[in-house]
Amino acid sequence: MMDARADLVIRGQVLLAAVPGAAERAEAIGIANGRVVSAGAARDVIDGAAPRARVVDAGAAAVIPGLHDFHVHLVGLARARVAAVLDDAADARGVGERLRAQAAEEPSGWITGRGWTEAQLRGWPLSLLEEAVGERPAFVTSHDGHSAWASAAARRAAGISGAAPDPSGGRIERAADGEPTGILRETALDLVAAHVPRLQGDPLRPALEATLAELAGFGITGASEAGDYTDANGIGADAELGDSYSTLTDLGDLVDGRLRLTLGIPVDALAAAVRRGHRTGQPLAGRRTLRFGWAKEYADGALGSGTAALFVPRTCGDGGSGILRVTGEELDRLFVTARGGGIGLAIHAIGDRAAAEVLAAIRRAEARPAGTPNDRVEHAQLVRAEDRSLFSRLGVTASIQPIHAAADRDLVESCWDGRQADTYAWRSLLDVGALLAAGSDAPVESVNPWLGIFAALHRRLPADGRGDWQPKQSMTVLEALHAYTLGSGLAMGAVDEGHLRIGARADLAVLTIGLDALLAGEFDPAAVRSELTMVDGSTDR
Repeated sequence: MMDARADLVIRGQVLLAAVPGAAERAEAIGIANGRVVSAGAARDVIDGAAPRARVVDAGAAAVIPGLHDFHVHLVGLARARVAAVLDDAADARGVGERLRAQAAEEPSGWITGRGWTEAQLRGWPLSLLEEAVGERPAFVTSHDGHSAWASAAARRAAGISGAAPDPSGGRIERAADGEPTGILRETALDLVAAHVPRLQGDPLRPALEATLAELAGFGITGASEAGDYTDANGIGADAELGDSYSTLTDLGDLVDGRLRLTLGIPVDALAAAVRRGHRTGQPLAGRRTLRFGWAKEYADGALGSGTAALFVPRTCGDGGSGILRVTGEELDRLFVTARGGGIGLAIHAIGDRAAAEVLAAIRRAEARPAGTPNDRVEHAQLVRAEDRSLFSRLGVTASIQPIHAAADRDLVESCWDGRQADTYAWRSLLDVGALLAAGSDAPVESVNPWLGIFAALHRRLPADGRGDWQPKQSMTVLEALHAYTLGSGLAMGAVDEGHLRIGARADLAVLTIGLDALLAGEFDPAAVRSELTMVDGSTDR
């Protein structure tokens, strides 16, 4: 027991730490000054608390360490509340109808939305976009965020014509006559994205407020903002660090104290961050629960857009091998700058070729300065067997999103046929000692972490009536919970996060289910909620 006496006691079925194979449990924890100061038998914790300490009796409910979404686009998630959502449209005509409805509601300016897929557009003329929005500029991103459908007016605004060259690391899709079709891949998105107005500052406040409430309702107390493609479109004092970073610091009063938020930057802003003296893991000045994160680079694209960089061509579509967005020499230069500034890199790598390139660059790089957290490979969806041990040998965090495996099941079977055993290979990564930290990639997929935990166990969506997919690569409940709690703390090098042992930050959630049912994996992910979510032992900001 620490010197301070608890002024708050949480009594219930307490999971102190999700340690694989050996869940650490208690009947109660005592909290003082935002930290756990006692844990054990309820009577002992209550007797050791300060006089008139508040006691919250959770009864049969599970009390768990707060969940951490290790890869979320928080700004994008908030903006998605007010944009056209296209994921569940039946086809391209359905996409067009939704955009037409948005155009009617907003009679001027740009039309935006997100969520279309290659399957929706297949077989339909891309002129449907102009039929829906007329002469209005429209920019609609794909479900995976690595492609966009841009109207003729939007392309004119960006100067994209038949003579426009493909940018490095991107592709402008073209018709047989060489004219752009409207589909843009990878860095080609940036040509138009820079011209698209975006919700920032006070106009974004209501949507961000609702998003924070949603996270708390799921038991999420921490998040790692995944950042942007470029350093463009920033606002306010932190404009040079990119859109998402500066938008969140601009609204920092709304977030601080409610979410333990790690703010990533695009790698384009790395030099500016070094100049400012930022370091990964460093608290932001004047904030209690906001800190500086990793610099994000993209090594390749995505499975859905067909742009993940592969050693062997995909077995669907045009059979291409994807787009490698960065060279080994460019990665080497980035590591020199990052190491010199004490900033970790988070590098998006979905295909096996991209993962191999990134791991090779980390092996070439100088050792991380003392106190700098592990570098991260984001997604790690297809990793060759010979590359997996490098995660543990090099001290690289595998930043995974379990829900992707469930959502991408059919895509993998179609496009990566013959390599299914290497996809979302969580069991194999764990077996070689890799550290896994889990997130959602929302708004690409649902931010609900219980869907992610279900996917980690079953590698399918709850409504998928087929059997578990590639179950040999599944995680256990404790391994999944570890990835959503302790995994993120270890990845940050924060020994007082992700658990409720004595000395830990009192970030916790009181769930609508019991601990035994949770640990048995017997829960409906659509029904699990947090009845009480605390950051630093408080529900107040």
